[in-house]
Amino acid sequence: MSHALMQRLVIFVAAATPLYLVRFSVFGLPTTALELLIGVLCFLTIARTIVMHDVRIQYVRRLREIPRALWIGVVIFFIASCIAIVVAPDTRAAFGIWRAYVVEAIAFGVVAWLHLDSWRQFRVLAAALSVTAAFVAVVAIIQQFTGWGIPNPFWRAAATRRVTSIFGYPNAVGLYLELIVPFLIAGFLLAKNVIARAWFVILFCASVAAIIFAESSGTLAALVLTAGLFLLLWKRTRWIVAALFVCAVLAVAVSPLRKPFADEFLLQGVSGNLRTSMWKETVQMLAERPVTGAGLAGYQATVKPFHILQWAEIYLYPHNLILALWSELGLLGLLSFCWIFFVVAWWSVRGVCNAHHASEHRVWAGVVFASFFIIAIHGLVDTPYFKNDFSVLFWLIIAAALQVRYTQNSPNKTT
Repeated sequence: MSHALMQRLVIFVAAATPLYLVRFSVFGLPTTALELLIGVLCFLTIARTIVMHDVRIQYVRRLREIPRALWIGVVIFFIASCIAIVVAPDTRAAFGIWRAYVVEAIAFGVVAWLHLDSWRQFRVLAAALSVTAAFVAVVAIIQQFTGWGIPNPFWRAAATRRVTSIFGYPNAVGLYLELIVPFLIAGFLLAKNVIARAWFVILFCASVAAIIFAESSGTLAALVLTAGLFLLLWKRTRWIVAALFVCAVLAVAVSPLRKPFADEFLLQGVSGNLRTSMWKETVQMLAERPVTGAGLAGYQATVKPFHILQWAEIYLYPHNLILALWSELGLLGLLSFCWIFFVVAWWSVRGVCNAHHASEHRVWAGVVFASFFIIAIHGLVDTPYFKNDFSVLFWLIIAAALQVRYTQNSPNKTT
């Protein structure tokens, strides 16, 4: 199998991450279509390594380009995840989470790094992701006006409608599309013709509409703050954004919307009270097991004795990324994830700020930085990463960050 065909397969799998929704069993073991695709991709990569000498040399060279700082973080993260299986109350459930969110996600990131070796491939990737985003967004928009396909009667009712698109719950729409939006913007900035630019603009608007219809406030806040940060850093729009921000604050302060905004921002509403209660009970649980946490897939069972709001269900995760990582992977997993996060974020900051690099290099550095900033903001009130498609896309973005670093001092490698 040729290198070009492998590149296309990597891009196809990246665009097909929602196929984790297609679930079935193989020899009695539960799996998903996404897991099978990643498995095939890894098998072909290993087979090419064994059979083709020149490919083996190329792969080894690419692996050696991964900085030691990232290797250390990933290895420690993997070790922490293995420990989290041992301490988990349900080993079978923990193994399934470990396989999907750690092993397969990291493996896909490595395979993506081995094959997506030029910015041209990332432009194709942006186009492929836009097709999937189009499908997700169109279904969500149809649901907004019809209620068709929304699984929960409360969300389906016109007065309380929240779209779910192809997913099982509204926030999944935001969690998927928020990582695609930076790629859509990159596709627009790098498009070669008017039709391509129009396509990315339409998809961007449709994706934002889908997020609004899903009422994913965490995603919306993350996107708005990320856009505001970039526009604030850009000299041409800096003062305009600052003026608009001041005007918006003053307008809200003197309008009837002041109390709803204050309640949402200060976590005084129903959703805010639910989150603060979850955080309190999670902190109490972690105080008794600060090193190991609850183990993979162990949050619900372990936090139950500390549950505060008896009328509320216990969610899979505590709606805060730091608390979720600590609970699922222990202190070692949390620290290693933070190490990986800040190492990659630093590469992206250097890529964005270095004016000597080609514009495309800076665009993709911006994609990485925007993606990580979105995760950081959304992670304050939700649990990005612990979702099949999100974890795979997370490690794909790390592969993009590696390409940013790889081309940092090599302008001739950016095509």
